[in-house]
Amino acid sequence: MKQIIFFLQALAARGLFAIYRLAGLRFGSYLGGALGRLAGKITPDGKRAADNLAKAMPQLSEAHQKQVLSDCFDQIGRAFGEMAHLPKLAREAESRLRVAGEEHVRQALPDGGPAIFIGGHFSNWEMVMIGIQRVAGETGALYREPKNVFLRKWLLQQRDSFMPIKIPAGPEGSRELLKTLKDGKPVALLIDQNLSQGDPITFMGRETRAPSAAIKLARRFDIPVIPTLVRRRDDGPDKTHFVQYFFPAFRVAQTDDMTADIEAAMRQSYDLFEQWIEERPAEWLWPYNRWK
Repeated sequence: MKQIIFFLQALAARGLFAIYRLAGLRFGSYLGGALGRLAGKITPDGKRAADNLAKAMPQLSEAHQKQVLSDCFDQIGRAFGEMAHLPKLAREAESRLRVAGEEHVRQALPDGGPAIFIGGHFSNWEMVMIGIQRVAGETGALYREPKNVFLRKWLLQQRDSFMPIKIPAGPEGSRELLKTLKDGKPVALLIDQNLSQGDPITFMGRETRAPSAAIKLARRFDIPVIPTLVRRRDDGPDKTHFVQYFFPAFRVAQTDDMTADIEAAMRQSYDLFEQWIEERPAEWLWPYNRWK
């Protein structure tokens, strides 16, 4: 029964992606945003997002929260609409993705080599790897495989042009992750999601658990951690133009107290995430069940 549901979901999704593709990138993004705003009003995801936002940012007025949620689902919808055009976005990256802070990558990796890029689910997070490939060369990307097996192959094909090294989360992926770093190549991970087996941390004033593998690897190999963030440009010709920020790299301390070293680096990472969310809360993925 589950496979039948997955098949029907994939059929509907592929049909929607076909419409997005036929509509073209600009209108497909707009159409995705419109459907996203509708989904935010009629699906359980909208209620979860509203609850998360109200608890994480209670200082916002009710009207402001409603606007943030509407804009948030617009962003999510646009990201899905743009998914049908990922190869085009990668081909046109020079004009569609502006890079800021490339000097931080050069300072951290003057001769290339391994590093850990960390980011979160902001704006269209698929664009993260496009910018990293430009400034750091071939980079491994850790990803979670979709539960829907009928969509998995299509999604991976969409990412082929900017994810030459795709590393699935899990035991097999862990071995590939280690091999990539040992081969002298960077890896990139989005670490703002909940992980039931992760380390405890306070995030936006609430207790949760966070994936700490990236920080632990950075400490183990004594390599730089480089935070990165993608936002939609306010000054672009349309909403399908982005800017990717690279921030100053940091290294995980190497003291006798490994636990304290990792906790301090995780705190530094999550302080950045909180700052990014507070600056533009509508661009973060509020519907995700982050505080399980």
